Parts: sequence; structure tokens; C-alpha cells
Amino acid sequence: MKKTINKRYAVLVLMGFLIIGLSPQTKVFGKKHKAKLSVKYNKVMGDQAFLSINAKFKGDDGYEPATGLKLYVYREVDEDSIHPEGEITTDMEGKAIFEIKAANDEGEDIITHKYLVNIENNKKFKDASKAVKFLDSYLKAKVVEKDSSYSISASLTDANGDPIEGQKLQVRVQRLFAPLTIGKSSYKTDEDGNILVPIEDPLPGIDGVLTFEVVLDNRKYGVVKYIFDAPIGKQITDLSTFDERTMWSPPNKTPLFLWIFPNIIIFGIWLVIALLVRNLFKIYKS
Repeated sequence: MKKTINKRYAVLVLMGFLIIGLSPQTKVFGKKHKAKLSVKYNKVMGDQAFLSINAKFKGDDGYEPATGLKLYVYREVDEDSIHPEGEITTDMEGKAIFEIKAANDEGEDIITHKYLVNIENNKKFKDASKAVKFLDSYLKAKVVEKDSSYSISASLTDANGDPIEGQKLQVRVQRLFAPLTIGKSSYKTDEDGNILVPIEDPLPGIDGVLTFEVVLDNRKYGVVKYIFDAPIGKQITDLSTFDERTMWSPPNKTPLFLWIFPNIIIFGIWLVIALLVRNLFKIYKS
């Protein structure tokens, strides 16, 4: 009888473990998401170079940003060797910016740079890796004046100073909300690696200063920008009242009447209350 009870108990325990193991909640608990990584090389000439990283995964409501995801960045030294560059964590939008050494020094050998961005030993996401490759490039630009008209001249070369032909460059002028494209959407470099873009209409700028940017954006070289100022704009005066005492100014620039009259009213109310309390105290004493 005792053996029969023990057998029944063992069968019940095994069935319980089997039910727990096959339940959907257990499967979901141990499931890891597959994150999708995108990595792009960016360089601003004379300033900085960085990898722009975007991580997302397919959730219940479609693709969602992989927030708070730790990523490991490596640089490939040769085919069999990689060097750790550091770690970075994605923000609330699943994005991250990892600064690297700019590869824009002229006179260097032309080599292909390769970086790896990895997900490693993460509790929520499976291990993954994304590589980005790019070649060195060097971008310059300036304003050229001829017959009282202005043009933007830009040149694109490799690290040895040799011209890069047939690459599309965009010429834009910075504006408050988004850059404004000058001329056509893009211009191809000639055999000397140059483009010349005329500025047909005068553009307004504060104190006549315009900020231009020439942009190369492709898979081979990444996103390379050259940004410079030129005093060739149509002079306008800044009519902004942001620093004046207006209703839409910051708190430290509140209009004076909003300081004076409300405080007078508040002081008057408290004075009336004080007089009422004083009179009630006199009535109580009498």
C-alpha cells in the first residue's frame, strides 16, 4: 500500500514538472529577442568622427527600440585580430553615438577600416554582431567669387591626396529646422574630384553670415561633412524678443508688470486677513 502511494506521488510530481515545462509562460520567460543593429560611420572634417548605432527588435506591436542595451565596439586590426574600443548603452530611442578616431589625415595609406558592434551575454537579447567598413576620404570646400556672383567649390580626395571621381556631394546651407539644399539634390565629382555649385539667389543670414555644409553620403566612405561659414548672405537683423521681457520669455525675463501687480494684490489680501484677525481678537477680549 505504501509503495502504491509513493508511485502515485512520484507520477503526480512528474506530471507537474511536465505541465510547468510545457506552459507558454515558461517558454516566454526564457525567450530572448533578436535585436537588429544598424551602424553608420560619420565624420565632420576637423572636428570628430563617430559611429551612429541604432538597435531595435520585433515585439508584439512591431519593431520597438532596444533601450538600455549594452553594446561592445571592436576595431579589426587584421583578419585574425580585433581590438576592443569600448562599450556604450543605447538611449530611450534605441540609439547610441560612439566616438572614434577620425581617419582623415592626408598622407596615410589607403586602407579599409572595419569596426564591429556586438551584443554579448545579454539576458534579454541574443548575441549578435554588425560590421561597418569604410575608406579614408578628405573633403574641403570654400566660396569662390566671380563676376560679382558666388559659388561653392568642393574637392574630394583620398588619404593620399588623389582625387575621387564620380561621387555624389550635396551642398546645403544650415537653417533653423533643417538644412536647405543649394541647387540640385547632388553633384558628381569630376576627374579632379571637384564640384562647383553656383549660388543663384542671395540667401538671408544674421549679420550676413551663412553656414554651409558639403556632404558625402555613401556606403564606401560613410557620411563625411565639411562645415564652414561665409559672410556672403543678405544681411538681416535678429528681431527675436526672446531675451526681452515678454510673455513668452524665460522665467528670469518675466515682464515687470507681472512681478509688480500680482505681488501688490497678494500683499493686499494678506493685509485684509491680518486686519480681520486683529479685529476678531479685539472682539474676543472685549
